[in-house]
Amino acid sequence: DYTVATSNDIQTMVESMIGKVDVLYAPTDNVIAAGMSTVAMIANENGLPTVVGEQGMVDAGGLVTYTIDYKELGKVAGEMAMQILSEGTDPAEMPIEYYPSDKLQLVVNEDTAAELGIDPSTITME
Repeated sequence: DYTVATSNDIQTMVESMIGKVDVLYAPTDNVIAAGMSTVAMIANENGLPTVVGEQGMVDAGGLVTYTIDYKELGKVAGEMAMQILSEGTDPAEMPIEYYPSDKLQLVVNEDTAAELGIDPSTITME
């Protein structure tokens, strides 16, 4: 486990992992997500693959994520809001909605894969 308190700690934290871990997992965390370009730069330069919590982190240089589609999640939330606002449904009586696991999306950063010498077609989440 490695942690940071602020974005100022990111570079030191990632550098301290080099040679000690095989893969870096970065969950959806606001500090890490905001500093993902730094995480990716150091990790990728050192051949350390990054599995991240959401697509924006892949876009910032992470290798891969298995994530929800935020647009679809927004549609579900909108439907729930309509039930409350238009139909008078009591939110306390509504069932908890879960994002269907069959709608999760595998997102691979092909540029990062190439930098790490990984064939993107070999990445699966099975």
